[in-house]
Amino acid sequence: MRSTHRQIAAAVERLVGGTADSAADPTAGYDPEVLDRLLALLLATSQFAADRTLWERTHALLATLGERVGERARIYSATWSDVVRHGAGWTAPVERAAADLPGQEPWDVARLAVSAYHLDVLSPLRPHLQRVVSRELETGAVSTGMVMLHLIMLDQMAVGEWEAAERTGRRALLRSDEHGHELFAQQTRAYLAQLAAMRGQTATARELQAVVDAWARPRGIGFLTQLADAAGTTAALSDGDYEGAYLQAIGITAPGAFQPYAHQASRTLLDLVEAAVHTGRTAQARAHALAAREAGLPAVSPRLSLVTHGALAMTAEDEDEAAGAYAHAVSHPAAAHFPFELARIRLAHGIRVRRARGATVAREFLAPAADSFERLGAVAWAARARAELRVGGVPTRPAARTASLLTWQERRIADLAAGGLTNKEIGEQTRLSPRTVSAHLYRIFPKLGITTRAALRDALTGLDEASPAPDPGLPDRC
Repeated sequence: MRSTHRQIAAAVERLVGGTADSAADPTAGYDPEVLDRLLALLLATSQFAADRTLWERTHALLATLGERVGERARIYSATWSDVVRHGAGWTAPVERAAADLPGQEPWDVARLAVSAYHLDVLSPLRPHLQRVVSRELETGAVSTGMVMLHLIMLDQMAVGEWEAAERTGRRALLRSDEHGHELFAQQTRAYLAQLAAMRGQTATARELQAVVDAWARPRGIGFLTQLADAAGTTAALSDGDYEGAYLQAIGITAPGAFQPYAHQASRTLLDLVEAAVHTGRTAQARAHALAAREAGLPAVSPRLSLVTHGALAMTAEDEDEAAGAYAHAVSHPAAAHFPFELARIRLAHGIRVRRARGATVAREFLAPAADSFERLGAVAWAARARAELRVGGVPTRPAARTASLLTWQERRIADLAAGGLTNKEIGEQTRLSPRTVSAHLYRIFPKLGITTRAALRDALTGLDEASPAPDPGLPDRC
C-alpha cells in the first residue's frame, strides 16, 4: 500500500507541478477532472491502508494544492480518514451534496455515500443505491457496484435489517468472486463476520475473521485488519468472554484514547467500555467514556452521540449521573435508528438499576432490551437480558433459537456442573483446566437464561423438553 500511495502522490505532483500561478487560475495547465480522479484514488488508498503516516502525507499534499482541491475531495479527506479528529461539521455538507443524487455520476454517489457511512447518516442515500446498484454491476462498473452493495449491507446492519444484510453480503461475495476482486471479497467477509458475531454465530464469525486477517495483514491493509479485530471483539462479547473482548478491543485502540486514523477506534467505543466494565477495569472504562466526550464525538454523528452517552451511563460514578447520561442517550432523535446499540445500553443500565434499586424498577429497561435483541436475532444478548429478568422474578424460558447454541462440550460441562461437580472435578473428567471450565460456564449461563449454578438442572430439563426429538434415521454426532 505504501508503494501505491507513493506512486499516486507523485502523479498528482507531476500533474500540477510547474503550472500557472494558482492565485490567478487554480486550474490552469492541467485537467481538473484528472486531478479529481487521482485525489479520489489517493484518498481510497489511504483509507484502505489505515496508516497514520500515509494519511498525514495525504493531508499535507492536499494542503499544498490549496484551491485546486474541491469540496468533494475535502469531504472525503475529512470523513474517510479520522472522524474523531476531522469529522465534526461535515454532516451538513454531505447532506447538501446528497440532495440531488440522480443527477450525479455513480462513482461520485458511491464516494459520497462512503462519507455518509462514516458520519452515520447513510440511510437517506440507501434507496438511491438500491435503485442503481444492479445497473452498475450489469454494465461493467463492478467496482462502483461493489462499493454500493457494501454500503447497502452496512446500513441494513445498522438499522437492524440483519436477514436482508446477510442476503446483500452473500450477493456481494458471489459477485466479487465471479469477477476475481479479492479485495472486495475479503471486505465482504469482514462485514459478514461482524454480522455473524452480532447474531451469536460466533464460530462463523471467527472463521471469517481468521480468513480476512490472514489475507489482509501481510499486505498492510489496515482497514480490513481492523474490521477483523472488531468482529473478533463482538464475537467475544456475544460469547460472554469479556476478557477476550477487552484484549481484542485494545488492539484497535488503547482505553482513554482513540488511535489516530483507525476508523474502528470510534466504532468499538461501546465494545471497549462494556468489556472493561465486565472485567472490573472500571478506571479504564471511565477514562474511555470521558475521552469520547472530551473529543466531541456526540457532535460528529448520531450514533456516536448515542454510544458516548451510553458509555458515560455505564461508567458513571453515582446513580443520578448514570440516569442523566442514560436519558440523554435514549432520548436522542436518532436513537431508535441504531437498535443494537440502543438495546445494549438499555441492558447495561437495567443491570445497574437492578443492583442499585431492585428488580422491579429494572424491568422497564431490561424488558425492552430483551425484546429488541430477540427481534434483531441477537440471541446471546437476548438470553442475557432474559436472565436478568428472571433474577427479578419475571418468568421466562430459553428461546428455541437459544437451545441450539450449546455445543456438545458446553452441554457436557453443564450436565456435570448440574450434577454437583466442582470446576476442578469437571476439569479432571474433561481434561480441561478449572479456569477453562469456569470460562465455559460463564458463556453457558446467558445461553440458558440463568445466572446461578443452582439453576442449571432446571434449565437443562427445560431445554430438553423444548427440543424436538432426534430423527431416528440420523446418527447422534455428539
